[in-house]
Amino acid sequence: MSSRPSSDAAEPRPDQRLERGRATRAQLLAAATAVLSEQGYTAASMRAVADRAGTRLSLVQYHFGSKRGLLLAVMDDLTEQLLARQQSLFDDGRPFAEQWRTACDYLREDIRSGYVRILWELWAAGLADPELAERWQATQRNWRELIVERLERWTAECDVELPLRPRALATLLGNLFEGAETEILAGVSEQESPHLEALEACAALIARAERPRRAASQRTDGTMRPPAGAASPAGRTRSGRSG
Repeated sequence: MSSRPSSDAAEPRPDQRLERGRATRAQLLAAATAVLSEQGYTAASMRAVADRAGTRLSLVQYHFGSKRGLLLAVMDDLTEQLLARQQSLFDDGRPFAEQWRTACDYLREDIRSGYVRILWELWAAGLADPELAERWQATQRNWRELIVERLERWTAECDVELPLRPRALATLLGNLFEGAETEILAGVSEQESPHLEALEACAALIARAERPRRAASQRTDGTMRPPAGAASPAGRTRSGRSG
């Protein structure tokens, strides 16, 4: 009679050291994100991050090597999450105008979370650091590619003729958000310069371009019917009166 292997033997146990290492790295990234968003690039030393995380400086050095390595990891971590969020938005099947309004809500959320400040803090640091500059450019490139791809799909879906290439328009749209971000970070109020109002108004322009497509879709689906009680075309005479 053969004995069955135990479930413990069948399923290898996770390496506890790896699990602890991942947990420590996540803890340090969260601490660095908090320091960057609250105090800025200059204050985000490895010591400040270790103190915020309640851990040893040597652990920060072990996981990230340098301040630059730590901050690049923060930007990569946040950007990966938010790009996935944006891709999910553009794939949710709603009209582009509604997606645009949600993107404006995301901007508010990203300002509150500190992501926008972190992005621009690292842009400023990148003026004197080519590696930081390259990573910032790559981040913006990824955002722009998402917009380009959505615009290409939108023009095909709605048979819209753009006044310029999708890539050029994506650059313009990205610059609208970037300009709003920098002024908001600088303390320019919405009352003085209504950035969010202007961005949200773009949704109305997009919706206007989408109307012909939506109306055609309704006709195709048979959803545009005459009001109740109206005579059908078959029930009219040539003079237009009901027979």
